[in-house]
Amino acid sequence: MIRNFAVVGPGQATRERLAAALAAAPDMAVYRIGRGADPLPVSASFDPSDQAGCRSLLDFFERGAPAGAVLLVDDWALCAGQDPELDRTVEWIAAFGPARGVQVVVTARKWADLPTQLRRHLDGEPTDFLALQGIEADLGNMWQRNLLQANAGVDERGWPVEVAIEFGSAVHRGAPQQVQSALLGLMVTHSADFLQYLFIDGDGSGVFDALATGSQVAHTITPAAEDAMVVRLLDSLYGEINRRQEVVDKSGFKSLDLYRRALINGAPLDPIGDLLICVSGAEAFLAREPKFLAALITAMRGGRRVGTRVLFVGGVPDGLPFEPVEWPEAVPTHDLAEMLDVLPNVPGAGIAYEIMLPPLGHDGKPLTLDMLPPGALGLVDKPFEHRRDLLVPAFSQELRHGAIVGAPGTGKSTTLRTLAAVLGDLSDYQLLDGPGEPLDPQRHIVVTARNWDQVPPFIKDSLAFGIELRLDDPNTSLVNAQSAAHVPNLPGIGLSVRDKTAVQIALP
Repeated sequence: MIRNFAVVGPGQATRERLAAALAAAPDMAVYRIGRGADPLPVSASFDPSDQAGCRSLLDFFERGAPAGAVLLVDDWALCAGQDPELDRTVEWIAAFGPARGVQVVVTARKWADLPTQLRRHLDGEPTDFLALQGIEADLGNMWQRNLLQANAGVDERGWPVEVAIEFGSAVHRGAPQQVQSALLGLMVTHSADFLQYLFIDGDGSGVFDALATGSQVAHTITPAAEDAMVVRLLDSLYGEINRRQEVVDKSGFKSLDLYRRALINGAPLDPIGDLLICVSGAEAFLAREPKFLAALITAMRGGRRVGTRVLFVGGVPDGLPFEPVEWPEAVPTHDLAEMLDVLPNVPGAGIAYEIMLPPLGHDGKPLTLDMLPPGALGLVDKPFEHRRDLLVPAFSQELRHGAIVGAPGTGKSTTLRTLAAVLGDLSDYQLLDGPGEPLDPQRHIVVTARNWDQVPPFIKDSLAFGIELRLDDPNTSLVNAQSAAHVPNLPGIGLSVRDKTAVQIALP
């Protein structure tokens, strides 16, 4: 038997749902108010502009239509536009009709079309995921929202359950499909100008895998990532929080929230979307890098001021200074898996700011001197600043010398040849492949060595150019042991003693 319900979605989808409902209840007599001819098996149909006919039908239901009668209001916004009293009349029929076997069925294009009072007496049904989010079948109105909220699914009565990014942190304890539905809802309703994502899968749940291809995603990290990448992400995240703070300070606004409101109202500002940091398996991830907890707390406290929020999926780590807001559970629509395959890859959502550049040398392609401007011999990695700078030797009277230190096969001799090519005129330089040769203190001396103990103290005390390639023992590093331990086994990749960060030396 048909019950009171409202089906929301595109016209063709609502037709299919109604056809299935009527086929399952052939003994029901359906009376329709709606525009145009309809293929549904109805007993009578009245155009909403036929006010006399529609009022006669509504009086029939109010006075006591026989059991088995169904009032179908087909396209609520259209019908209500013709009859300002329609909501109160249909609400009354929906409230008292079921007791005598009379039901009300309503179709609508959007959830907002349906009156709040009427909803109390109807069950809701989105035809599909797009209808749940209020997106047209042609996808023409994707990414049009600027309030950071979306529908996560439906409740036990079929009405939309909303999630909102209002505070510095939240937690979702539902099943993976519930998390995916909520995040996909946010992703398809907000462009990268308003919302971007950092996905951290700490326990290998894979909950973010289907979403990670979206262009609004700044970065995704999984348990397969090396420890060096986790440390790199930590540095990059602090840099991103700092970058946002600088944007706010320079803009003259007190917060990114106020900045964005001005942007929406037409102010000539560069868009900058909020960053939602989504963490699954927080305890497992923090076990790899405990320092990340402080970064997450900093992001949580950023909130509206710098637009950084944290969503914990499944559980909250110990040590948080306050309790995150609970996201409600919701039931996803039937087609969620299909939408996860399609919607994250629809073009046009904008591109997230790249908060973490790949490490130097990650692609295996050689860096050569002809790829750099004159005077540079390599690249300096700046993960905190989200950029790469040129490595330029800067010898002076105060900082006179240099050293290239690393284990065998790490590229010390090649680095020395590259330096020679960049310097050109070597009359003021003494470049020695090894530390044990005669030294001329009147010139700038650069030596290669296997470890820093082999470098003469007067050179270490006046380093203008210090390159530390992969070491036999990272604990002997002049930069720091952790960074040295993460230097990959790639010739020409190392650390700059001056910059305290990674470098890649070009081939001569």
